[in-house]
Amino acid sequence: MRSKMRVPLSMVLGAALTMTGIATSSMAVTPDAAVEPGPSARQKQAQTMTRQVEDVTVTAKISLPPGSDVRGSIVGTLSITHNGTSAAMRSGRMTMVDPDGRDLVGAQFVAAGAANTWTSTVPLSADAKSGIYQVSVAAEIAVTTSDGVVNVPIRTADPVSVPFRAQRNIPSIWTSTSSAPAGSTISVSGAANIRSLGTGNYLPATGQQVKLYFDPTGDAPEALRATLTTDSRGFFTSRQKPGGSGRWRAEMPMTDTGARAVWTITSAERERTTKLRQGSVSATQNGFTAGDHLMTHDVVVGLAPVQRRVDVGSLDFTVGGKSGWVSAQSRRGEGSFPDGYRVEREMVHAGVGTSAVTFTFNPTLPAGVYDIGIRDAMKACSAPDWAANDAASGLSNCTHNVLVQDSTVTTIVVKRASTTTVAASDTSFTGPKTITLSGEVRKVQLVSGGGAADKPAPNTSVGLYFDPAGSAGPTLQKTVTTGSNGTYSTTALTSSSGKWIAKYAGTTLQAPSQATVAITVN
Repeated sequence: MRSKMRVPLSMVLGAALTMTGIATSSMAVTPDAAVEPGPSARQKQAQTMTRQVEDVTVTAKISLPPGSDVRGSIVGTLSITHNGTSAAMRSGRMTMVDPDGRDLVGAQFVAAGAANTWTSTVPLSADAKSGIYQVSVAAEIAVTTSDGVVNVPIRTADPVSVPFRAQRNIPSIWTSTSSAPAGSTISVSGAANIRSLGTGNYLPATGQQVKLYFDPTGDAPEALRATLTTDSRGFFTSRQKPGGSGRWRAEMPMTDTGARAVWTITSAERERTTKLRQGSVSATQNGFTAGDHLMTHDVVVGLAPVQRRVDVGSLDFTVGGKSGWVSAQSRRGEGSFPDGYRVEREMVHAGVGTSAVTFTFNPTLPAGVYDIGIRDAMKACSAPDWAANDAASGLSNCTHNVLVQDSTVTTIVVKRASTTTVAASDTSFTGPKTITLSGEVRKVQLVSGGGAADKPAPNTSVGLYFDPAGSAGPTLQKTVTTGSNGTYSTTALTSSSGKWIAKYAGTTLQAPSQATVAITVN
């Protein structure tokens, strides 16, 4: 009785396809190559043998498809070369033993269309597993020579251990949002599936490890950001602070039963100069939960209008509807808006889980805190329909309506601009020396009759700091107050090189400002 040899998938598999009698053989089986999104690698698994009967020499090769190409059946292709004038298949088939120990019998070899080539198809059960299959071949080839017909038997002396891995895919990955203010938290999400060997159908890749990497733009190396596990729907998600623009890579590593799969996408981080503001909101309806994350930053407005974008990223596996808006509501009234000011802007959708609105602020609007709210008719996702291996199918069941609404998801602070100046009566001297520091503070302010103007700021405190050359840092030396025309002047003993800094601290409605003057003491 011939024994069955099982060889771990982690090794290069080897076994001889031989015949009784005089024979030589060679064989190599290569596990599936890395599988990128889309069609799997086309590298076939093949075994060869040479058999001599009388004066007839036959070299036979049995080729098997890549493990991740299997869909409901396994087709083996037997091709030969010989030293006769022609050859025909008398009888033969391919048989297998699956990982559960079940015998699988293939159909008789039939002509494949090319000379000296035949195929045998082994059907798989619907519950066929990925793993090691023991493959055997038994055939008899009739070779015609000038002296007549010689029958050459082709048989495996021992079953060949062949791995068949399921094809795993990450057909879609997205970031919510794809662009956000520096320092924001975004979602990186994806959908993964796995194809059944037995049916060829795609099902959620449940409980699979996904490694998430980020490769920042520039010279910094790629780094592992998270190790995730897909849920029952084949989804994975992670909340991340990119720290810059760059490329995300999601990877399901190769296993004994599944081929490797990767997908990449880029995200961008925009520069900001004011305080970051962000917040989240979610709602549950009929057992489905959806939500949004809002990201923006504070506003400093001068005489010219300032536009401020609010980015909206869907949370987890939900997507924004095709209707919805973001609102900005001032908490105080001022000037032409004694009852406050409110504005709504319809969201512009820019891809899966990514929306944005843009507000315009001018100096005549009330300064202070604004509540940023949202109303989004969202879609929550159930288990995906993997009828097709593409991104759309992975999100095709995002059909469950959830209304997400909140008047205060986050806030922004709007302040009117100010400017501060400073000058020194002498900037290079042999010290110590008492010098005069002078300057002005101006503020953008509402004016009677409507409108706004950049006006001198009387009775305004200014802190004067000295920052000596080196790493010591600035310290407050004195505080002065501007006069009725918004200017100030004071003396200061200066004994070392450095810089004087004049700082106006600002208020809840007015932005701070500062200026510096460099001093050289010889």
